[in-house]
Amino acid sequence: MKISMKHTRYLTKIAESLTPANQPQGFGELFVVLLRELAKGRPVSRTTLAKSLDWPAQQVNAVLERTTSTEYDSDGNIVGYVLTLRETSHIFEIDGRRLYAWCALDTLMLPALIGQTARVTSHCAATGAPVSLTVSPNEIRDIAPTDAAVSLVLPQETADIRRSFCCHVHFFASAVTAKDWASKHEGVEIVSVQDGFRLGQELNRHLLQLAGRNDATLNYQHTPKHK
Repeated sequence: MKISMKHTRYLTKIAESLTPANQPQGFGELFVVLLRELAKGRPVSRTTLAKSLDWPAQQVNAVLERTTSTEYDSDGNIVGYVLTLRETSHIFEIDGRRLYAWCALDTLMLPALIGQTARVTSHCAATGAPVSLTVSPNEIRDIAPTDAAVSLVLPQETADIRRSFCCHVHFFASAVTAKDWASKHEGVEIVSVQDGFRLGQELNRHLLQLAGRNDATLNYQHTPKHK
């Protein structure tokens, strides 16, 4: 599945914003492990990350200090980074566990990174009408409404990717509604949910390449350590 030249600039800009040149070595590996731990539906401690990655605590801390927008609870445990335990407009259900995603594109990217299928429930940013779909690592199905669309923007020059990008990336009940909304918001691109999924798959690969990983990271399987 090819991504058009028009969307390639979005791919590159978004990936560069998520993984800047000064990102510490190991970001890609930590990112995937963190997502898979969050997918279990509970806060993730730095100790858990260190054990899962077999890293010293100092290395985990160094990477997290550079990972802006990370959400923490009062005990200093991680409760969100792209995938979150805190409520957003995008419900992301895995095996009966209700989690949330920061934006519409995240819901299309996350299943491939965590290796699980999710039921996504959201709403149209313009009308409030429900939007739902099922997203597996390799495909999307049961899209309702069938003409649902996604908005995209080019991230601004800031370390806070959630504020500069995620807050503008929504689902819409139809392409017509989305394009009408976009006409009132500068710099917005509208794509179908199917194209958004394809873009997300390519973005996953690009992010991991920038982070020093290869495509095999998408199939990374975390094996819990036995005490």
